[in-house]
Amino acid sequence: MIRRSATTTPPAVPRWLAALIAFALGLAGFVVAVAEAAPAAASGAGLQVYVGYADNLRADAGDFPTPWSGSSGVTFEGCTGSCTFDAGAVRFVNDSTTPQTISSISVSLSTCTFAMWPDATLAVGQQLIITQTASGAVGGCITDQGYFDTSDIGPNGANWAGDCNQSGVIPVVNATIDGSPESFKDTGQVLNTGGVDRASCPPPGGNESTQWSQIGTSCNGATLTLAPATQTHQVGDTAAVDATLANSCGQGLQGSNVDFTIPSGPNSGQTRTAFTDASGVAAFDYSSGKAGTDTVDASVTNAVGVINAQSPVTVDWVSYLTGRAYGLSASGLASIPATPDTGYVKTDIAENVQPPCVVTITGLVSAGTLCTDVTTALNPGTSTAKASVQHVGIDALGVPAIQIGAVDSSSQTSCSGSTGDATIASVTVGGIPVNVNLHPGPNTTVNVLGVKITFNEQIPVTGTDKGLTVNAVHIDALGLLNVVVASSTSDIAGC
Repeated sequence: MIRRSATTTPPAVPRWLAALIAFALGLAGFVVAVAEAAPAAASGAGLQVYVGYADNLRADAGDFPTPWSGSSGVTFEGCTGSCTFDAGAVRFVNDSTTPQTISSISVSLSTCTFAMWPDATLAVGQQLIITQTASGAVGGCITDQGYFDTSDIGPNGANWAGDCNQSGVIPVVNATIDGSPESFKDTGQVLNTGGVDRASCPPPGGNESTQWSQIGTSCNGATLTLAPATQTHQVGDTAAVDATLANSCGQGLQGSNVDFTIPSGPNSGQTRTAFTDASGVAAFDYSSGKAGTDTVDASVTNAVGVINAQSPVTVDWVSYLTGRAYGLSASGLASIPATPDTGYVKTDIAENVQPPCVVTITGLVSAGTLCTDVTTALNPGTSTAKASVQHVGIDALGVPAIQIGAVDSSSQTSCSGSTGDATIASVTVGGIPVNVNLHPGPNTTVNVLGVKITFNEQIPVTGTDKGLTVNAVHIDALGLLNVVVASSTSDIAGC
């Protein structure tokens, strides 16, 4: 076909010539048919229209229209309970941004018109499904008993049951959308199963179910796919698995329930149900507290069976190593942020984090040569934190003068457990020497002149992680000043 521009006017055909052409074509037995492409949505309304065929006499889960009665966000106008379905079906999906009112719904096949469904108002994202309202099936144009066996209707309402000749009937869905009459042509002949009684006519014969297809197409069958095929995350992070349910044309099947399962791995037994969005995608997000490899699978259960995912996917969870070390921090009369500070190290590789040493801190709390270090190693996974300070002096009003000699702390954690240690060279409070071992036992506490000092303070990491914090010296001076000297924390998650 040659396209003409909008400004080009084709030459007029004389009436006598047009009549002669029509007469000649009639003598030759030619039939001229004009096929109009059906719109996929009501003009300007954002309402998507789909057609399908429901057959639970000769059931096939992949072919049966999904979603169906009972699905999320679906208003179902059809037979409920233990019903025998052998009927066409129409699905309206409101993917606009405002509610949509659908009224005067009818379906015509040649001269046979069905109009047995009430009006409906669909909220944003909601769906309306219309189909037979009575259980069973009957051939021919029977419109007043709740049947909707559209595969058995031929030209002028003829009974087409068992007929394998092409009827040539193009079903039409009519509805008034927010006051605007609309007609949608089922040029894919989904409602009348290809223009023949497919239950009797090969191929394929038997099962007549046809998956939801955007009107104007015919897209039988459905597939459920999971993605991505593999992914890797640190323990405690979040994995995202997407399931896509689509017909054979790749059109997403919105509002279908997807059941996710983890049949094996550290999170074995975990399940989740999600519903597909406008693109047919349902999301499963979850985290893990343990290392290992999960297998994630999914399925969709509809009115006649189960659609299984084409293949499961895997999620690898790796344990991460973490730690932190800082030289000194203070609050109260003197406010000093953790200095120098490695920050919270979180990694799944072997590495070393060692900020530059701080030569001096001056003020009410003074200190010299403060150094910190966090080192992680693999095989086995180990986190090691260290901190050292050469000297600390505290000279704050209302607090006895405190002098601390060289101190250091260390903390090391693997999946087998944690160890920690501290060394203290010397401590004086108000000129009074404090008797403390070079390697004091964990959480050794003394009180001098109202000052509480804890040496080798050891605090286990809480939660599911394994880890230990070691503070070489922790001073609480009369509630006026709180100082931590040489703090080391090692930690592993996912053991």
